[in-house]
Amino acid sequence: MVVGFLFDNDGVLIDSCDLLWISWQQLMKEESEVKIDKETFVRGLGKTNALIFREIAPEVSEETRRRWSIRREAIFRELVRGKIELLPGIEPFLKSIKKAKIPRIIASSTAPENLEMYLSSTPLGHYFDSYVSAEETPRSKPFPDIFIAAAERLGLPPEECIVVEDAATGVEAGKSAGCFVVAIGTTHSQEALEGYDLYYSTPHELDLEIILEAFEKWHSR
Repeated sequence: MVVGFLFDNDGVLIDSCDLLWISWQQLMKEESEVKIDKETFVRGLGKTNALIFREIAPEVSEETRRRWSIRREAIFRELVRGKIELLPGIEPFLKSIKKAKIPRIIASSTAPENLEMYLSSTPLGHYFDSYVSAEETPRSKPFPDIFIAAAERLGLPPEECIVVEDAATGVEAGKSAGCFVVAIGTTHSQEALEGYDLYYSTPHELDLEIILEAFEKWHSR
């Protein structure tokens, strides 16, 4: 049976949550109209900037929201350049997938410029040579578009793919795409991650053999 892995990025592969929140705080200092609290920020993990700004500032023009988005990403890149690290425990899992020669791709709401930076400046470049950003798809998570596009990039139907996600919007997107979804509790509680097929509290616990066995049982149903 052919299978592929579709990985979310922030909160699954890299440890960026704290720096992401700092970038939002910095933007709020620069732009008084931008207002977002920590709870809203956490709920927005997995969503694109465009969707978050549309939700928190619907009365503001699209041009202004786009300018905010570009600036927020620039602040974030300034913060993380040379500092970003893979989440503890994820690299051994990536090594096992690479050793098994299983196709894999990053499918993330992260901007393409950020994904390129991660691939060139972290060990991710050893494990991935392609990605799909939500900016390339008509709709962002929780819609399934990004995972459908990522599966297509691997040459596989979504039902032959395993999504690895940390956000509720990502879990919903993965299931809507028809994929098997592995949820990791790095940024959300287990209760908040409804609908997953398999759950791990940390990347340290990820076990390729167990995941593939669970996937095979799910797929044969």
